[in-house]
Parts: sequence; C-alpha cells; structure tokens
Amino acid sequence: MGARITREGSENIYAAAQGWVDAALRSDSSLFTPGQAIWSAGWLRELRERFLDRPDTSKRRFLEKLREQLNGSPPEIHQLMAEALYFHRLIVTTRDGTAKRRDVETVLGWSPSPVPVPEHLVRALTPGIANTGQYFHVKRPNQVGFLLEFVEQWKELEAGEQDGLLDDPWAFKNFMLAREFRCRTLVDEPNSYRAQREALLHLVFPDVFEGIVSTNHKQWIAGAFAKFIEEPAEDVDRLLAQIRPEIEARYGDMDYVHYLPQVRSLWDARYSADLWNGFIQRAQEYCASGRLDEEEIGYKLEIGSKLAEARRAVMAEAEGWADLVKRGIGGNLVHRVEQAKFRGWLDESPGESLFALQMLWEGEEDNPGERIDAFGELLPSQASSGPGTRTTLSSVLLMGLGVEQYPPFRVNVFNSGYRQTGYGEPGAGAGEAELYEWSLDFLDRFIEEASNRGLELRHRLDAQSVLWALAAEGEEPGKRSPAGGQEEEPEPPAAPDLDALAVETHLPVEFLENIRRLLEDKKQVIFQGPPGTGKTFVAQALAETLAGSKDRVTLIQFHPDYAYEQFIQGYRPRTTDSGQITWQVQNGTLLDVAEQAAQDPGRHPHFLVIDEINRGNLAKVFGELYFLLEYRQRTMRLHYSKEPFSLPGNLFIIGTMNTADRSIALVDLALRRRFHFVEFHPDDLPVKEVLRSYLTDKAPGMEWVAGVVDRANELLLEDRHAAIGPSYFMKADLDEEAVQRIWDHNVRPYIQELLFGYGGSRLEEFTLENLRRGRTAGGAGDDGEVVPESGPREE
Repeated sequence: MGARITREGSENIYAAAQGWVDAALRSDSSLFTPGQAIWSAGWLRELRERFLDRPDTSKRRFLEKLREQLNGSPPEIHQLMAEALYFHRLIVTTRDGTAKRRDVETVLGWSPSPVPVPEHLVRALTPGIANTGQYFHVKRPNQVGFLLEFVEQWKELEAGEQDGLLDDPWAFKNFMLAREFRCRTLVDEPNSYRAQREALLHLVFPDVFEGIVSTNHKQWIAGAFAKFIEEPAEDVDRLLAQIRPEIEARYGDMDYVHYLPQVRSLWDARYSADLWNGFIQRAQEYCASGRLDEEEIGYKLEIGSKLAEARRAVMAEAEGWADLVKRGIGGNLVHRVEQAKFRGWLDESPGESLFALQMLWEGEEDNPGERIDAFGELLPSQASSGPGTRTTLSSVLLMGLGVEQYPPFRVNVFNSGYRQTGYGEPGAGAGEAELYEWSLDFLDRFIEEASNRGLELRHRLDAQSVLWALAAEGEEPGKRSPAGGQEEEPEPPAAPDLDALAVETHLPVEFLENIRRLLEDKKQVIFQGPPGTGKTFVAQALAETLAGSKDRVTLIQFHPDYAYEQFIQGYRPRTTDSGQITWQVQNGTLLDVAEQAAQDPGRHPHFLVIDEINRGNLAKVFGELYFLLEYRQRTMRLHYSKEPFSLPGNLFIIGTMNTADRSIALVDLALRRRFHFVEFHPDDLPVKEVLRSYLTDKAPGMEWVAGVVDRANELLLEDRHAAIGPSYFMKADLDEEAVQRIWDHNVRPYIQELLFGYGGSRLEEFTLENLRRGRTAGGAGDDGEVVPESGPREE
C-alpha cells in the first residue's frame, strides 16, 4: 500500500496538501484564494522580518504575541501567516478541527480585508494523520518559522530546479536538510522543528515518506527491523521504505501498521501491549459497571460549569468574580489547605490575581502549556507552591475553558497510570506546563489504545475519570493523598555533570556514562570488587550527581543481622501514653525511601545505596522485593500491612559487593538477574589507572606508589579478589612518611592475614622497600625494570 493513509477523510488532507504545494512551491499563489500572489518571495521576506526576526520570548500565548508582531501588516501578510498555520496543523490528529479552524480564522480576522477559509479546506482539518504530541504545539513558532524559511529559500531556485526537486523525493529531502537558516532561534534550536520537517516530507510525498513525525520513532523502527533491510543506507527513510512491505506481509496491508500494538511492542521499549491490555481490560470492566458517570463525571461537569461562570466574570471584570472563583475550586479536586492559600491571595491581591486569571483564561486557543506558563509567572509561592500542587490548581482552573478538553490533574494519579501502562514519565525537574501537557498526551494515548481494543472513550474527561478510578490499584502505600494533596516544592535539580564527577573520581566519563545507562535499563546495579577500590565512594558520588541533591540519596549498610523488618516492614514496639507497650507495623528503610521518591512532585531521581549488600541474608531481607525489582510496574501486597506496594520508577538502587568476602557465594542467581554488575578491580581498566591519575594530579612526585601497588597485586595473583585497591593512598597531603605508615599499619597487616601459613620469606616480598625496587607492568623503564626513587639500580 505504501505510506499514504487511506482511512476516511484522509483524501481531503492530501488534496489540501497538494493545493499548498501548487500554491507555495510550484507558484506564488494562495491556498485560500487561488490566483492571488500570497506565497511570493516579497511577502515571505516581509513576514520573516516581522515574525522571525523579531522573536517574542515572553510567556504570553502564541496568538497574543503574533497579533502584536503582525500589527499594521497588509492583508497579504495576515493571509500568508494564516495559510502557514493551516498547513502547519494539517497533519495533527484530532477528532474535531474546531481549534485548528479557530486559530486560522483568528489570524485572518486581524486583517484589514479578511478572507474565508474555503469549505473543502475546513473539511481537511479532520481527522489528521499523526499524533504530534504537545511539544509540537509548545514549539509552534519554530515549526511555523521552519516552513516560512524553507519556502523563502525555495523561491531562490530557478523554476526548472523546483520542478526537478518535486519530481524526486530524495533530492527534495536532501535540499531541505541542507538549508542553513537565517532565524537565530532555528539556528540555536535545530531540534525544535524536526516534527514539522517530517510532516512536510509526508504531506508533499505521501507515497514515499511515512506519516511519522518523530525522528526517534523512525530510528527505533529501523533498528528493530534491521533484518528486513537488504540495502543498508544512512537515510532512515530509505530503510523504512524497505521495512514496510515486510511488516505489511506479516501483519496486513493497513494504515498505521507500525503502530499496531503487536508491532509497536517490538520497536518501542517504552511500549508494552501486555500492560495496555491489562489496564484497558480493567477500564472496560469499570465502564461496564455503569459507575463512571455517577462516580466521576457528574461532579466534574458541575465544577467545570461553575468555573466557566467564574471565567466569564473574570474576563468581564464583573463584581463578585473572586467569590465565583472560590466557589469553583471548592470540592475535593484542590486540597483544602491549597484552597485556603489561593483564596487568601484572591482577597489580598485582587488586581494581581485578576490579571493572572485573565492570562490563564483569555482567548480560545488550544495551548494549555502556554496558559499555565503565563499563569505560573504571576502566581506567587504563598498562593501555591510546588510544581505538582501548582499544576493541580492550574488544571482545575482550566476546567473553566472546557472540562472535556482540560480535565483535572494530580501527580499521584497520573504517575500511577504511567506505571500501570509502562508509559514514560516526565523528566526530572519537569515544570507545571510540562507535567500537564504530558498528562494530556497520556490521555490521548489512552483513548487511542482503548479504541483499538473496542472501548470507546468520548473525550479526555472520560479517560481521566477512568484513570482516576483505577489509579489506586497501582499506588504505593501512603502515596495517595487527598485530591491535590499538598506537596513540598523540590529544589531545582542539578544537571548530571558526569564530566565533573570524572575529575573527582579519576574515572573516565565513558565509564560513568555506561553505569548511568545501566541504571536507566534495570534501575539497579551492583559494584563488585576487592576492598579499597572506591566502590562506596563512587556509588555515593554518582548517586548524588544523578539525583541532583544529597537529600535524595540514602546510604545503608547490610550485615548478617539485617532483616526484612528493618529493610521493608515489620512490627515495632511502641509505648502508649498510659505506659503500655503495643506493637505496630512500621515501614523500613526501603518503604521510607520509596514513599519519598513517589511523592516527589518533580519526579527527581532518588537513590538507595546499599553498602556491603552481600553481607545480608538477601533472600530474607528482600522478600517480595525480588519480584518488584524486575517488574517495577506491578503491585504486590506487603507481608505485614497487606497494603499494595510497587517500586516507583524514579527510585534507583546501587549496591556494593566486596568480592574478597566469602559471602559473595550466597548471592543467588535470582538477585544476579535483577541487577547489572559493574567490575571494580585494581588489575583492570579503568580502576587500574585511578591511583596513578590521582597521584599525578594531587601528589606530583609520588607516582611510584602506583607501581608499588601494581607489583603487590602481581604477587597476589593466585587470589585475584584479594588485590589491593587504590583507595588506601588517595589521601590529602600524601608524602613518603604517610605512605610508609599506611603500608605498615593498613596494607601489610591485610597481606599478612592473606598469607597466613606461608612463612616469613613470602611475607618479606611485600615490604615497601622490596616492592619499590621490584618489577611492575605499570611503571617499567625501557628494560622492564622500575627505576628506584633513590639508591642504586638493582641488576
């Protein structure tokens, strides 16, 4: 069949796209008024000067800024921008093209001589082709800017060159990729218009290029089905063209074949058809019960109606507007403490709060992220604090624009949905706008997955309400709080600076980056190696770097008496006010850390560092956690409290294991399968060079110590796990006296214990003086001998 979409209504989309090609690329005509010069070099240049060369980086909404940029323009400029906006949003999947049409007609309405959008073009605004995600809308200035700059440079070609490119899809793509843009924003943010670039390729050549606007998706598909590729190529679209026939032969000749659940699960690591199947089955059971409207929809529609009334009063600045807003946010969607804080701000600062609400509620644009950003800029911390809490408040207020389109948000509810379906979570440090837009994308995905499985959800409010009802099944104990529960505002996260950590630890940044990737994969790793190799130090330093704060890192140490009750949950004695002793279930370290991570509104990474992990009786200490380590999205009931529990996705575990300890034999295969293991051994890179790097940097002239340690480890080869690590000598103000003291009172007693029963002659090999004069691979001269720091050379 090829890449062209054939579902009902798509023929209108491709006809509109071809009309744009004829108007903008084959001539200087117009999409809305054919024969009128609109897409001409002169008008494109003027629009670039007004729109691209005068960027507005304020938090105001797109159309508000655009109106100011176009103010005073001739009708042709308004129409050119309206046609660009039309083509920009043509590919976007939607059930209703009203919002698309409204934006275009709004821009046309500013013109001194507005023109109507032809009816056949209005019909083409639905159903769309691709789910572009909220980022496409957030970066609308860059997406539209790309179109305008591309066509402006296209006009510099001769007519024959233009025709040649339109006859050759691959030449057209090469021309497009070779553009060097004049707009500073496009130069500085080259990834901000990729979706529009992919959309342009499909709309101009729908039989050649896939209707996929995500470059990541294209790469993942090509990688997953590489076995179908007979002619390797650097161009991912050429690879996809080879893959599609093979996939269609196996799964059928149909639209969106790459996004069939059974296909997507093969190329998208974030997608689990099994998880969606289970989640939607529960959703079907809930909807079939007939409780949805009564339990979830009815009261939200009532709140939305109250807030719509409050919105009208705010926009008209009518008397009593504040009381209407207070009444609207009542109920259980916003925590009562947050309600009190926000109401206090309305009373104390009526002018500021009125303006903030107008920024949130003004206009009809479908741009929730811009609205929340603008509102958040004006919302003081005393009125609402913490990204999660502020997002909840903003989302409830947005219900006044249309509750079916803008349902309420709550961090815990949506995080539970993300975990239950395997859907990705927002990145650490996500702000209010990103949190809410991410939730809307999830609801749109939920509606799509439900429809594929025979469950029709009418709108986002349906999807959100079903999620609301199902969320408790996947929540951690103690995580679910009253609606919009108050959350502490997290510290701004520090960017993971692995380069700085590499300097601090004297380990290559590539080694640290590999550990980071291992953590992303399984979420738990174990550093194993002999004592003194820096395992605990690196574990803590890496955890603090990736978490962005020491407060999000917890260090514990296992020992033979460490039990399940200390680690997970157990009964603890408690003395009552009357002096009686009772026993109560109390959480252990893991549950405390998991709850802290789960309730973090910014979804920052949290780390549990378990030192000497193999010294505990792991099967007893971990209990049911064995299962949850492998299945993070699943829930199990705890042994004592019987409460459901699952490990949050932002909790990571780093263990350290001393391989010289015989208890390593007690680490069973079940645990080994659930952790990635990272070797820290003095004989292997990169640990082998750590001490020499440290001495060169911190103690110049003392590099010979690294050769001594290498020589000692060569002599201990019969027990590899007894090697001497570099940490002994990574001390401040290291000098020869300090080295002798460390050797005599730390290293040599350790070696003496290892060599117990060998006799004094063997131990004599390990004096500092003898080792300093011996042979070593790490510090050899030309003839293989170490040149002593003092005294004659040994022959």
